[in-house]
Amino acid sequence: MKIAPNLDQYILFILLVLPGFISMKIYRLLMPAKEIDWKNSIFEAIFYSSINFALILPVIIPIHQTDFINNNLFWYQLLMFCVIFIIPILLPLSWVKLIKNKHLMKKLQLPYPTSWDYFFDKREPVYVLIQLKNGNKIGGFYGSKSYATSFPREGDLYIEKAIKVDAHGNFKAVIKDSHGILIRKEDYELIEFFQTESLRSPKK
Repeated sequence: MKIAPNLDQYILFILLVLPGFISMKIYRLLMPAKEIDWKNSIFEAIFYSSINFALILPVIIPIHQTDFINNNLFWYQLLMFCVIFIIPILLPLSWVKLIKNKHLMKKLQLPYPTSWDYFFDKREPVYVLIQLKNGNKIGGFYGSKSYATSFPREGDLYIEKAIKVDAHGNFKAVIKDSHGILIRKEDYELIEFFQTESLRSPKK
Protein backbone atom coordinates (compact mmCIF):
# COMPACT_ATOMS: atom_id res chain seq x y z
CA MET A 1 0.00 0.00 0.00
CA LYS A 2 1.45 3.34 -1.07
CA ILE A 3 1.34 6.13 1.48
CA ALA A 4 3.97 8.62 0.32
CA PRO A 5 3.18 10.51 -2.91
CA ASN A 6 5.29 9.53 -5.90
CA LEU A 7 7.14 11.92 -8.19
CA ASP A 8 4.24 12.25 -10.63
CA GLN A 9 1.93 13.31 -7.81
CA TYR A 10 4.40 15.96 -6.68
CA ILE A 11 4.67 17.29 -10.22
CA LEU A 12 0.88 17.37 -10.56
CA PHE A 13 0.60 19.21 -7.24
CA ILE A 14 3.13 21.82 -8.39
CA LEU A 15 1.33 22.32 -11.70
CA LEU A 16 -2.06 22.72 -10.00
CA VAL A 17 -1.04 24.89 -7.06
CA LEU A 18 2.23 26.77 -7.60
CA PRO A 19 1.11 29.07 -10.47
CA GLY A 20 -1.94 30.09 -8.45
CA PHE A 21 0.08 30.86 -5.34
CA ILE A 22 2.50 32.96 -7.41
CA SER A 23 -0.40 34.99 -8.84
CA MET A 24 -1.91 35.44 -5.38
CA LYS A 25 1.39 36.66 -3.94
CA ILE A 26 2.10 39.08 -6.79
CA TYR A 27 -1.43 40.50 -6.56
CA ARG A 28 -0.93 41.20 -2.86
CA LEU A 29 2.28 43.06 -3.64
CA LEU A 30 0.35 45.31 -6.01
CA MET A 31 -2.97 45.71 -4.19
CA PRO A 32 -3.92 45.74 -0.51
CA ALA A 33 -5.49 42.40 0.40
CA LYS A 34 -5.74 39.98 3.28
CA GLU A 35 -2.68 37.89 3.97
CA ILE A 36 -2.50 34.47 2.37
CA ASP A 37 -3.50 31.67 4.71
CA TRP A 38 -1.21 29.06 3.22
CA LYS A 39 -3.06 26.19 4.88
CA ASN A 40 -6.53 27.15 3.66
CA SER A 41 -5.80 28.73 0.28
CA ILE A 42 -5.23 25.57 -1.77
CA PHE A 43 -8.57 25.79 -3.60
CA GLU A 44 -8.05 29.47 -4.37
CA ALA A 45 -4.59 28.66 -5.75
CA ILE A 46 -6.02 25.84 -7.88
CA PHE A 47 -8.65 28.24 -9.24
CA TYR A 48 -6.03 30.77 -10.38
CA SER A 49 -3.83 27.99 -11.74
CA SER A 50 -6.81 26.78 -13.77
CA ILE A 51 -7.22 30.23 -15.30
CA ASN A 52 -3.52 30.23 -16.09
CA PHE A 53 -3.69 26.88 -17.88
CA ALA A 54 -6.97 27.73 -19.62
CA LEU A 55 -5.28 30.69 -21.29
CA ILE A 56 -2.38 28.58 -22.49
CA LEU A 57 -4.41 25.53 -23.61
CA PRO A 58 -4.62 26.63 -27.28
CA VAL A 59 -0.83 26.31 -27.35
CA ILE A 60 -0.36 23.28 -25.09
CA ILE A 61 -2.89 20.96 -26.80
CA PRO A 62 -1.41 21.11 -30.33
CA ILE A 63 2.09 20.62 -28.90
CA HIS A 64 1.08 17.39 -27.17
CA GLN A 65 -0.60 16.11 -30.33
CA THR A 66 2.63 16.25 -32.32
CA ASP A 67 6.29 15.27 -31.93
CA PHE A 68 7.20 18.79 -30.86
CA ILE A 69 8.33 17.70 -27.37
CA ASN A 70 10.72 15.03 -28.66
CA ASN A 71 12.15 17.30 -31.32
CA ASN A 72 12.26 20.51 -29.29
CA LEU A 73 12.77 19.53 -25.67
CA PHE A 74 14.55 22.75 -24.73
CA TRP A 75 11.76 24.96 -26.10
CA TYR A 76 9.14 22.80 -24.42
CA GLN A 77 10.92 23.14 -21.08
CA LEU A 78 11.16 26.88 -21.61
CA LEU A 79 7.45 27.01 -22.38
CA MET A 80 6.57 25.09 -19.21
CA PHE A 81 8.81 27.39 -17.18
CA CYS A 82 6.86 30.35 -18.55
CA VAL A 83 3.55 28.61 -17.82
CA ILE A 84 4.49 27.87 -14.21
CA PHE A 85 6.44 31.02 -13.28
CA ILE A 86 6.22 33.86 -15.82
CA ILE A 87 2.56 33.90 -16.87
CA PRO A 88 1.32 33.73 -13.23
CA ILE A 89 3.32 36.92 -12.64
CA LEU A 90 2.03 38.66 -15.77
CA LEU A 91 -1.63 37.87 -15.07
CA PRO A 92 -2.00 39.91 -11.84
CA LEU A 93 0.18 42.67 -13.31
CA SER A 94 -2.16 42.93 -16.29
CA TRP A 95 -5.28 42.67 -14.13
CA VAL A 96 -4.22 45.46 -11.76
CA LYS A 97 -3.25 47.68 -14.69
CA LEU A 98 -6.66 47.02 -16.25
CA ILE A 99 -8.74 47.80 -13.16
CA LYS A 100 -6.73 50.98 -12.52
CA ASN A 101 -7.49 52.29 -15.99
CA LYS A 102 -8.92 55.80 -15.59
CA HIS A 103 -11.99 55.05 -17.70
CA LEU A 104 -12.78 51.85 -15.80
CA MET A 105 -12.16 53.47 -12.43
CA LYS A 106 -15.08 55.81 -13.11
CA LYS A 107 -17.43 52.87 -13.63
CA LEU A 108 -16.09 50.17 -11.31
CA GLN A 109 -15.74 49.92 -7.57
CA LEU A 110 -12.11 48.92 -7.17
CA PRO A 111 -11.45 46.03 -4.78
CA TYR A 112 -9.78 48.04 -2.01
CA PRO A 113 -10.52 46.57 1.42
CA THR A 114 -10.57 50.01 3.12
CA SER A 115 -10.89 53.68 2.16
CA TRP A 116 -7.43 54.14 3.72
CA ASP A 117 -5.94 51.81 1.11
CA TYR A 118 -7.84 53.52 -1.69
CA PHE A 119 -6.51 56.96 -0.78
CA PHE A 120 -2.88 56.09 -0.15
CA ASP A 121 -2.63 53.80 -3.18
CA LYS A 122 -3.01 56.93 -5.33
CA ARG A 123 0.33 58.16 -3.90
CA GLU A 124 -0.66 61.80 -4.22
CA PRO A 125 1.53 64.37 -2.41
CA VAL A 126 -0.56 66.07 0.27
CA TYR A 127 -0.23 68.09 3.44
CA VAL A 128 -1.63 66.30 6.47
CA LEU A 129 -3.05 67.68 9.69
CA ILE A 130 -3.29 65.04 12.39
CA GLN A 131 -5.47 65.42 15.47
CA LEU A 132 -3.89 63.44 18.29
CA LYS A 133 -5.88 61.81 21.07
CA ASN A 134 -4.19 64.06 23.62
CA GLY A 135 -5.63 67.12 21.87
CA ASN A 136 -2.45 68.26 20.12
CA LYS A 137 -2.12 68.72 16.37
CA ILE A 138 0.71 67.60 14.11
CA GLY A 139 1.32 68.90 10.61
CA GLY A 140 3.38 67.27 7.92
CA PHE A 141 4.01 66.69 4.25
CA TYR A 142 3.19 63.28 2.78
CA GLY A 143 5.25 62.86 -0.39
CA SER A 144 7.17 60.30 -2.41
CA LYS A 145 9.43 59.43 0.54
CA SER A 146 6.53 58.91 2.93
CA TYR A 147 4.85 55.61 3.67
CA ALA A 148 1.45 54.33 4.81
CA THR A 149 0.85 50.77 5.93
CA SER A 150 -1.87 48.81 4.15
CA PHE A 151 -4.57 46.28 5.00
CA PRO A 152 -4.63 44.32 7.25
CA ARG A 153 -2.23 46.58 9.21
CA GLU A 154 -3.46 49.91 7.91
CA GLY A 155 -3.30 53.05 10.04
CA ASP A 156 0.40 53.67 10.69
CA LEU A 157 2.11 56.53 8.88
CA TYR A 158 5.60 57.76 8.14
CA ILE A 159 5.49 61.41 7.08
CA GLU A 160 8.70 62.65 5.49
CA LYS A 161 8.51 66.27 6.74
CA ALA A 162 7.20 67.63 10.03
CA ILE A 163 5.57 71.07 9.89
CA LYS A 164 4.77 73.38 12.77
CA VAL A 165 1.08 74.23 13.18
CA ASP A 166 -0.64 76.73 15.45
CA ALA A 167 -3.52 76.03 17.82
CA HIS A 168 -5.99 76.52 14.96
CA GLY A 169 -4.27 74.00 12.70
CA ASN A 170 -2.67 76.54 10.37
CA PHE A 171 0.56 75.38 8.78
CA LYS A 172 3.68 77.38 9.67
CA ALA A 173 7.28 76.38 8.98
CA VAL A 174 8.91 73.04 8.24
CA ILE A 175 10.76 71.90 11.35
CA LYS A 176 14.48 72.35 10.76
CA ASP A 177 16.48 69.16 10.15
CA SER A 178 13.27 67.12 10.29
CA HIS A 179 13.59 63.56 9.03
CA GLY A 180 9.88 62.98 9.34
CA ILE A 181 7.45 61.55 11.87
CA LEU A 182 6.27 58.05 12.68
CA ILE A 183 2.65 57.93 13.81
CA ARG A 184 0.76 54.88 15.02
CA LYS A 185 -2.98 54.59 14.45
CA GLU A 186 -3.65 54.30 18.19
CA ASP A 187 -2.14 57.79 18.69
CA TYR A 188 -4.57 59.86 16.61
CA GLU A 189 -8.29 60.43 16.12
CA LEU A 190 -8.47 62.22 12.79
CA ILE A 191 -6.36 62.99 9.72
CA GLU A 192 -7.12 65.88 7.36
CA PHE A 193 -5.61 66.09 3.89
CA PHE A 194 -4.87 69.25 1.92
CA GLN A 195 -3.83 69.43 -1.70
CA THR A 196 -0.38 70.90 -2.22
CA GLU A 197 -1.80 73.50 -4.60
CA SER A 198 -4.28 74.75 -2.00
CA LEU A 199 -1.54 75.76 0.44
CA ARG A 200 1.56 77.82 0.07
CA SER A 201 4.65 75.75 0.68
CA PRO A 202 5.58 76.32 4.32
CA LYS A 203 8.75 78.27 4.89
CA LYS A 204 11.78 76.20 5.75
